[in-house]
Amino acid sequence: MESIKQTEEQTELFLTLMDNIPDSIYFKDISGRFVMVNMAKARHSGTVPQQMIGKTDDDYLPVEQAAAGREIEKEVIRTGQPKIGVVEKFVRRDGNRVCISATKIPWYDKAGNIVGIIGISRDITELEQAREEMAGVNLELEGRVTRRTAELTSINEKLKTEIAERSQAEQKISDNYHIQTVINSILMVSLSTLSFKEQLQRVLDLILSIPWLRIQSKGCIFLADADLASLKMAVSYGLDARLLQMCNSIPYGTCLCGRAAQDGQLVFVDHIDCRHDIHFDGMLEHGHYCVPVLSGRQLLGVINLYVDKGHRRDNVDEAFLSAVANATASIIEKHKSEQEKQRLNDRLIQSEKLSALGRLSANVAHEIRNPLMVIGGYARRLNKLMPQGSWEKQGTEVIYSEVTRLEMILKNALSYAKNTKLNLQYYNVNYVVEESLSNYTDICSEKNIVLKKTTNAVPDVPIDKNQIRQVLDNLISNAIDAMPDGGVMEVSTESVLIGQRQYVTIKVTDTGAGINPKNIDHIFEPFFSTKEIGTGTGLGLPLSKKIVQDHGGDITVDNHPGQQGCIFCVNLPLEQEMRYCPIGL
Repeated sequence: MESIKQTEEQTELFLTLMDNIPDSIYFKDISGRFVMVNMAKARHSGTVPQQMIGKTDDDYLPVEQAAAGREIEKEVIRTGQPKIGVVEKFVRRDGNRVCISATKIPWYDKAGNIVGIIGISRDITELEQAREEMAGVNLELEGRVTRRTAELTSINEKLKTEIAERSQAEQKISDNYHIQTVINSILMVSLSTLSFKEQLQRVLDLILSIPWLRIQSKGCIFLADADLASLKMAVSYGLDARLLQMCNSIPYGTCLCGRAAQDGQLVFVDHIDCRHDIHFDGMLEHGHYCVPVLSGRQLLGVINLYVDKGHRRDNVDEAFLSAVANATASIIEKHKSEQEKQRLNDRLIQSEKLSALGRLSANVAHEIRNPLMVIGGYARRLNKLMPQGSWEKQGTEVIYSEVTRLEMILKNALSYAKNTKLNLQYYNVNYVVEESLSNYTDICSEKNIVLKKTTNAVPDVPIDKNQIRQVLDNLISNAIDAMPDGGVMEVSTESVLIGQRQYVTIKVTDTGAGINPKNIDHIFEPFFSTKEIGTGTGLGLPLSKKIVQDHGGDITVDNHPGQQGCIFCVNLPLEQEMRYCPIGL
């Protein structure tokens, strides 16, 4: 009796659960007749559970829908495999359009024989409507993003048109959603705290991860260098080590990426053709999408992607890649803006330093110089009176040496802080180098330094000879100081083309210890010195840089790659375009 009671309670609980679940639940026999249905199923069928027993879907659904459902049920009974989450769309007899997600599983008796099917269906009409509304929201969001520039709007309009013609509506919504997601993700990257290089790498990773974009999992992003008229590889993924070296820097007009940069137009090839200037033995056949990254007419870079040989050109893909390039442009523009802001801030700081130095120099020059002259004069007199080898004589020599150093610091400070009028005349820098080196022959011999001179034929340049001589003297003197135990110093000249301008370059190379990487960005700052306290003013290199910049040129430094020592390069333009005038006195 207890067992019967439990069974009755379980049955009552089961029926209660069945009738209170919002999903439709039903049991059918082998012939497709309803054996049991819950309230939700009856309600959706427009009747009550008792009236559905013994009937089939033909009594409640359109003929096509009933037949399709019956075929699925036959397959479940035949294979014993359930059908889960089958989406069915149809119009009920009352005229309402509905969309349901149906699951049908085999119904077994105690002996393990299939006696019918058990079905569960859920009305997902509202979910589908919400999805369609979300698609509409996504389209609106796309419109907002595309309005960032007229170019992006035009591209996305073309993209939407191409997608509309490509496939049926559901596929269109899906594709457009993915596209917008990628573009939004790229725009979000620009707001992240990642470094600029990490942001570009993230953009490349996003592009290569798009499943429906039929490209290979490798590519790179180049940044444009307008001065050098070339592309510099910034980030890459999956490229051969030989390509990383060969394509590290590509002049405009060279190979496919260089042509995209030069023309500002997307370049597509489906195989390696005559325009593929950069190649190596054993290179596998492939094609490319080379997409210029533009801001108006200004070239910012090129996105280079790989496709399989024979890849069919796709207008939708090209429109999408152009939209991606426009979104990438915002990242590069933001970085350039930050760089410019930092440059202006650095220049402001430098101007403030110069202004402060100028005021200090002007105010104290005469106050300090006269006492220094007196101290120096008396130190020389006392030195002559002191016995050789006495501590007094050594002390007066120290006083005189330090006074001389202070006078040099004061002289350099005044020179650095004031605007200097250049006395420009055309000279051949080889003669200036010769004059400067002649003063250091003896000291190089004493310090066991081998002096090499490599002067090539170079054109005359407009320079202030005395000031350029001061720059060379400072660089040569620093090179000698960097090799206390001897070494090799080489001074060379050559004519070079940097960007669109012709320069004469003077290089001073030593084999000393080099410059600590953490200091190399600071050595041109006033009063920054790597020498021991008391042996340098910290104004020699800043003054040298100021002189070179006043000539419209530049001075750079780098540690000697693969060797000891460092290289200073002085670049002097053949023609004066504009002169840099620091803010000072």
